[in-house]
Amino acid sequence: MYTHPMLTAIPKPPESHWIHPARWLAISSMLADHLARYLHPGNLDHYWLAATFGRLAFPLFAAMLAWHLLFHTRSPLLYAGRILLIGLVAQPVYALMIGIPLSYPWLNVCFTLAAGLLLGSGLKHLLALAQQPGWRPDLLHWLGMALALLLAWLVAPWLDYGLPGILLVPCLVLVFWLMQQPASSSQSLIGSVVLTGFVGLGLNSFGLPTFSSLLALAFILLGVKNSGRLQRMKGYMPPLPRWLWLSFYPGHLLLVVMLSHAVRH
Repeated sequence: MYTHPMLTAIPKPPESHWIHPARWLAISSMLADHLARYLHPGNLDHYWLAATFGRLAFPLFAAMLAWHLLFHTRSPLLYAGRILLIGLVAQPVYALMIGIPLSYPWLNVCFTLAAGLLLGSGLKHLLALAQQPGWRPDLLHWLGMALALLLAWLVAPWLDYGLPGILLVPCLVLVFWLMQQPASSSQSLIGSVVLTGFVGLGLNSFGLPTFSSLLALAFILLGVKNSGRLQRMKGYMPPLPRWLWLSFYPGHLLLVVMLSHAVRH
């Protein structure tokens, strides 16, 4: 019986226990970031919170999406479409929160993550093909990769976190894939981790925010490597309901806008 190589080349993942605390940490970080920056617009007293704890959110979300893309989803297009739908619902409230007209072409982070998912799905396909004996990328594959990167570069100026934000998802796909390959060389893994760290440098302005994002990436890799030890944390954290997880982004933006309005009036 024939089985598509994409369904066999990617091994079944080890324990995903790191996902549970990562979800709670991600939504807590995102909420703290937006409250610190937008509850009192222009007030820098709490900027330290946004520059430290608040910078953990995006790498965590990117890592969770990369993990699910690589190991769990069978339909990357539907997965990216769901993220885009959340972004579309959230965009009016996002524009209101940051104080831009709805027509202004600056899109929220869900669009960035969806673009990264699409790029990552192409990489996942190439990684699956690379597992076939004797396979080498031909001109069509190289052109496809070049076109995907060009499109990412073209849309990046209108997306939150820009090109580094888009590239972080496929970089983490590569790291996670190499971590699960028993025959992968340590040089390849180290090189992909360094590449991911280099991309992480571009997520924020240089200084404390950049350090915080790189620290989040380090925590992610340690969490994935030691996922089994995090299983006990489920006993200390209640499970995050699916409806809350899917609705949290637009819901918390609305909460920040309402609290900001109440504080000013």
